[in-house]
Amino acid sequence: MLEWQSFLHRYVPVGLLEVLPQKINDRPPAFVGRNDLETLMASPDVSDWIKLSDMILGPAPEAFRFDPKHKANSTSVEG
Repeated sequence: MLEWQSFLHRYVPVGLLEVLPQKINDRPPAFVGRNDLETLMASPDVSDWIKLSDMILGPAPEAFRFDPKHKANSTSVEG
């Protein structure tokens, strides 16, 4: 699930960008979602991705460590 979140975080819906046509490295401005879950899902932070997976799949083992393949798309690496 974490790899999937890392993969999906690379793609930005056109409606979130303010300039068209979008460029490959364009990122949307920081925003607050309609609720806490939406804000958590939009976070670029790896620790938030881990929080989401814990909410859905249950807690990971204590020795768990996640290193995203696309480190340029995450602001911190925790595990």
